[in-house]
Amino acid sequence: MAFFAVTLLTLTHIVTSGDQGCSVPAPRPDLPAQLRSLGGFDQSFDAGDAQQLAQVGASAAAAVAPGLDGTTPLAPVRVRASRTGQPDAVVIPLGARQASGAGMHVAGLVSFFVGCGGRAYFGAVEDLSSSAPGAALTFPGVDAATAARELGTSTPQLVYASSPFTPEWRNPQSGASIPAGE
Repeated sequence: MAFFAVTLLTLTHIVTSGDQGCSVPAPRPDLPAQLRSLGGFDQSFDAGDAQQLAQVGASAAAAVAPGLDGTTPLAPVRVRASRTGQPDAVVIPLGARQASGAGMHVAGLVSFFVGCGGRAYFGAVEDLSSSAPGAALTFPGVDAATAARELGTSTPQLVYASSPFTPEWRNPQSGASIPAGE
């Protein structure tokens, strides 16, 4: 009877954990002091909930880089890991009005690493607000259509090697790549 109870509990855990076959857990956040003192940034978030990631990302950016306070979170961008054993990432671009008042530019970036079970963990904040006046209008700076044309594929992949803030576009068939920045 005890054997059946243990077996049932083990099977229940496997079915409900959502981590079956997961080999790339996201790294636990290494939080800056500002985020540790606020609390809540060391937990995982639903990687599929774009609105929640955008809100958390904007809050983290405002706490870590005061120049990003008041920026607007833009659509999240998924970035695949280029190496085995690395987690995929979600990058939240933060937009700010251009000095001329016409349009938005990317003033900052917030990353989340996606691990087993589709859970996202805070990664880092990059403050671009003091960048040169010709700051990127979008993230990534090179869009998928341009990458597809330049790489000769209809399915370019946005990937990163060392930082999701500096991704590249890759042709999954040939392996050729181009920088995704401007």
